[in-house]
Amino acid sequence: MASTVSLEGIKKAVFFPFQGRSWPSKLLIGIVLGLAGFLVVPALFINGYSARIMQNIIRADEDPSLPEWTDWGGLLLDGVKLFGVVVLYQLPALLLIVGGYFLSLALSLGFSLAVVPLASSDPNNIPAWPFIGSMFGSFAGIFIAVFGFMLVFVSLIFVPPAVGNMIAKGEFNAAFRVREWWPVFKANLSGYFLAVVIALGLMSVLYFVLMAFYMTVVLCALLPLVIGVTAFVVGMVTYALFAVAYRDGLRKLAVEA
Repeated sequence: MASTVSLEGIKKAVFFPFQGRSWPSKLLIGIVLGLAGFLVVPALFINGYSARIMQNIIRADEDPSLPEWTDWGGLLLDGVKLFGVVVLYQLPALLLIVGGYFLSLALSLGFSLAVVPLASSDPNNIPAWPFIGSMFGSFAGIFIAVFGFMLVFVSLIFVPPAVGNMIAKGEFNAAFRVREWWPVFKANLSGYFLAVVIALGLMSVLYFVLMAFYMTVVLCALLPLVIGVTAFVVGMVTYALFAVAYRDGLRKLAVEA
């Protein structure tokens, strides 16, 4: 059985992609799929591979490791499920962002067009209400979109335990049974907080690395390869961190029971 020390488990989750048997070849397959991730299907295979990593951590209580690339049909199915959970949890936020943008655009454009007949009838006496309405519409849409962006970060808090519960129970609907995963989440709040912080930190590092390559003429040609490598590794580490946090939550519940 793996160690019950949370920090030890998190440390293993960060460095596991470069450890274990045949890790270079397994990593290479993931990198190739990452390079073709824009085709959607390869990205789903990577999601399924992430789910398999989580299964080994949560169900088998193993340390994070790169599993074999086998059962591609199962990988695809698990990838669709994982993608579906993340999208559904973030759907309200995405609707607010898109809705806010179109509301701002529609109201601004509508009030601006209202000025045209008024200006044609009396160009020296144009009322202020179209301009006020246009400004109000723009600010209202921006406010809704900003609220949507804030909701994205809120959803990031609940996605990890939801995905962990889906993996633990082997059922897609388990991700939305809040009463099941909430006790696990509550039992290991510090672990989940640390996992999310590390994941966001890795994504920030990834962003700055990509920008550095993008802004450098010589290294710009290597940008696709860097994206494939870093995106795959960061994704594996992120889901491994979430799995470790869920497993530690289960352990803490068992001790308290």
